Amino acid sequence: MEVSRRGSTGETASHISIIFVTAAQLIFFTFFHKYIAWYTTEPDGSVTRLSMLTDEYFIWLPIMITASILVIVASIAMIIYDNYRFSRTIQIIFSIIGIAVAVSLVSIFPFDFSVIPNDTAVDVVPIVVTVFFILLAVFYAITALVMFVKLRSHIAKQET
Repeated sequence: MEVSRRGSTGETASHISIIFVTAAQLIFFTFFHKYIAWYTTEPDGSVTRLSMLTDEYFIWLPIMITASILVIVASIAMIIYDNYRFSRTIQIIFSIIGIAVAVSLVSIFPFDFSVIPNDTAVDVVPIVVTVFFILLAVFYAITALVMFVKLRSHIAKQET
C-alpha cells in the first residue's frame, strides 16, 4: 500500500517556496549577474562596479539554468503527484543536482577576487569559497545517502 500525503499543506507550501526561490535565483543569475561585483566609491561620488565573475561564468550558467528548470518542474510534479516514493526519489535527485552544481562551480571556478582591495582577502577568499562549495557537495551527498536509506527502509516495510 502506497502512502499518500493528500492534504499536507506544509509539503505543498514547501514545494511552492522552492519554486519561487528557484525562479528568483534563475532570474538573478541569468539576468542580473553583473551585480556580483566589488563596488568602490570614487572621489567624485560615482560608484565603480568591478565584476567578480570571469568569462567562465557563462560556461557554468547553462548548468545552473538546467538545474533550476529541473527543480521547478520536479517541484510542480510533486505538488500534482502526491506520492511518498516519488517525492523522496525527486528529493534525492535534487541532492544529486546540488552536487553537480557545486562541483561544477569548483571545477570551473568563474570568480575573480583580485578586484578586492585587500591582498590577504584576495588570497583567502578563493580558498574559503572553494572549501564552501566542496562542503556543500559533501552535504548534498550525505543528504542523498540518508534519504536513499530512508526510502529503502520505507520500501522494505511496505513489502513486509
